[in-house]
Amino acid sequence: MLYRLLVADDEQIVLDSIKFIIEKNFKDIVMAEIARSGREAIEKAEEIKPDIIFMDIKMPGINGIEAIREIKSRCSNTLFVIITAYEQFDFAKEAVNLGVIQYLLKPVNREKIIETVRNTIKMIDREREKRKKELELKEKIESILPVLEHGFIYSILLFDDHSKELEVYKGIFEINEMGGYIMTVEFGEEDDSGNIGNKIGLSVKSQSFYPYFRDIIKCRCRCLVGPIMLNRIVIFIPSDFTGDEYFQRLEALSIGDYILDKISEKLDADICIGIGRSYKGLENLSCSYKESLKAIRHAKSKETVHIMDVPVEGKINPAYPLLKEKVLLEKAYIGDASECIQAFEFIFDWLVTEYGNSIQNIKNKLIELMVLLYRLAWDYGAEENEFINRRHYLDEMLEFEELSKLKIWCRERIEYIVRSISSIREKKINSLILKARDYIDKNFKSEITLEDVSREVNVSPHYFSRLFKEETGENFIEYLTSVRIQKAKELLENECISVKEICYQVGYGDPNYFSRIFKKVVGITPTDYKRIIDSNPYKEAVQNK
Repeated sequence: MLYRLLVADDEQIVLDSIKFIIEKNFKDIVMAEIARSGREAIEKAEEIKPDIIFMDIKMPGINGIEAIREIKSRCSNTLFVIITAYEQFDFAKEAVNLGVIQYLLKPVNREKIIETVRNTIKMIDREREKRKKELELKEKIESILPVLEHGFIYSILLFDDHSKELEVYKGIFEINEMGGYIMTVEFGEEDDSGNIGNKIGLSVKSQSFYPYFRDIIKCRCRCLVGPIMLNRIVIFIPSDFTGDEYFQRLEALSIGDYILDKISEKLDADICIGIGRSYKGLENLSCSYKESLKAIRHAKSKETVHIMDVPVEGKINPAYPLLKEKVLLEKAYIGDASECIQAFEFIFDWLVTEYGNSIQNIKNKLIELMVLLYRLAWDYGAEENEFINRRHYLDEMLEFEELSKLKIWCRERIEYIVRSISSIREKKINSLILKARDYIDKNFKSEITLEDVSREVNVSPHYFSRLFKEETGENFIEYLTSVRIQKAKELLENECISVKEICYQVGYGDPNYFSRIFKKVVGITPTDYKRIIDSNPYKEAVQNK
């Protein structure tokens, strides 16, 4: 690799001597140029873009410090070495502030120059290697960013509880805004009846311009772009809730119109864009997505429509948090009381915010929620529980006149229902594990497999394996091995049969393999174990024990 070096000094003898030393010791590695003044150094630096500059401080006209400052503004990666006969502190201080790596006093001997150049080259190499790795990393990140963005969009569209995943994505993409909104772009080709047709063909066609689409939208605003899903692309645009909502809406529409203009130049199709409202919290973006689809239904070709501009649709109350309701029911199903209560608190606060002091409206929504929970408990088999089986819980709810008491009542019922479901679930799992262990205990002599046991308890092998490990602390093979080895020890202690016969009796087909497994579990081979037992004077007591 070739390095460019510039020596700037007003003394010819200094220029000639340093240039000679460098060319002799760094032949074919360093190309040296000279400058006799600060102005000439600046001009030469612009021309050759040097990696290293040896700069004298005291020169006619522009001095060395001023020259360094000017060159550094244009050649930020250049490294500077000061060479001077002056030992003034102010010069040294200014040189340090400018990032000068070495301060040499004249006369500088040959070895010091060679050492300085060699060390500087090492610094340049390290910096180049660092920049190379940074560029490679940036290239890799750029290649996986679209995949991560697609994952973020899918997390929104699936409408499941992906709040934890969304928080991870928020950190990856450095989203500091409180929330944001969804913009959906739809492509279509109207048929004679006015309906959108050829969606698959258009999806294939649009793949070719997708990179262009990503580029133009990202040049216009900071956003995350989803994949092409048949004939739609979903975009998330982060947003804070500051300023006037009307002007925020105008900005969103401006972005949409910009996209339409640019895409229309590249894609021959009917294009329209729908925009949902901004929501606080990423977990509520599914509401904005659904609103964007509603807005699209009111959009004509090459038109952008915001949900707030849609008659009636734009005037509806904010969407009920269905996602949180779904979370509540899902967590109740697996017996997670803590998560259920958190979801309930969110729904209750939303109802209070939305309906104010209208306890009747709040009651109506909570009755719907409790009916779903009671039905879940019933489906799970909790109907035998007298508390859950009581039919008059609706009457109790209707009697409340205070929100605080209604909230406490709901919390207590939710906690009780979830604990009941959890108890039933645990009993069912325990029963399943007991049945599995009983099957293993009775059939360990055979060549039984995980699939055999899972079929016996009517559970898929993967799910059974996880349950068995969670409940017993050991996996299927570990438990089967422990049963077989325990039986082998009993036979070794009480029967006058060979190790080979015992091997077959406990379910192993290879005596050598049996011996290795036995030693791994017990610490000694079956033969040594039997020898110890037989030589024990208290063998009878051991056997009885």
